[in-house]
Amino acid sequence: MPAQRRGSAMPKKHHIDPAAELEKAFARWDDIYENGCNDPFWPDGTNLELTRNHIIYYRALLEETPTLFGFPEIYNREVPPEVPQSYMARPDEIRAAAGASLEAYRADPDYQFIVDHREEIPEKMRGKLSVDVATRYVAGLELAIAKDNLVDMRRHECPDNYLDSFGSCAQGMRDFLSDGMEPVDIHADDETEDEGFEEEPGEDLDEDFGEEPEQEFGGMTMKMQ
Repeated sequence: MPAQRRGSAMPKKHHIDPAAELEKAFARWDDIYENGCNDPFWPDGTNLELTRNHIIYYRALLEETPTLFGFPEIYNREVPPEVPQSYMARPDEIRAAAGASLEAYRADPDYQFIVDHREEIPEKMRGKLSVDVATRYVAGLELAIAKDNLVDMRRHECPDNYLDSFGSCAQGMRDFLSDGMEPVDIHADDETEDEGFEEEPGEDLDEDFGEEPEQEFGGMTMKMQ
């Protein structure tokens, strides 16, 4: 069982339409089960369980506030079943996209430049330019594919932003190698512990329950579809 997700606390009862929220929670569960979500850190099964808890909560709220007309139709829908925490929707699509992204990264001229010339950059400057991060980033995808880690592979379904990051990194290296000057738009504390390029934030599953903070990688925050 994974640790409790941040943002999983139930909402306050004030100003809530339980029937409307129950409709949204069921629709949310259906969408995650069929299509998955874009959470970069947690599998779909964890998010399904969180949404299932919301369904149970809103059903209980309706039971606390009966009306002369009885319960709305959505109340009669059964609570979704529990699914394994590790459940992931669209696994074959995720695997195929990850493989295609890895091929694109390896073939990218900017990434190849980074690999070929990284040792020519002083260690301190490599950190500022996210050079080592770029190579760890691709190595991380290789490891995710080898371990069939669908959560990590899903981050790479849309590779364009990462390819753009390779371009920025390679250009910074070229600038440094050509004149020995640090590019003015490079900042040392842009690099993160694990990956220095833009990672998508965890998808906001709890729009009505308080947002989780966005995650920044490489100094830029991106939203997933």
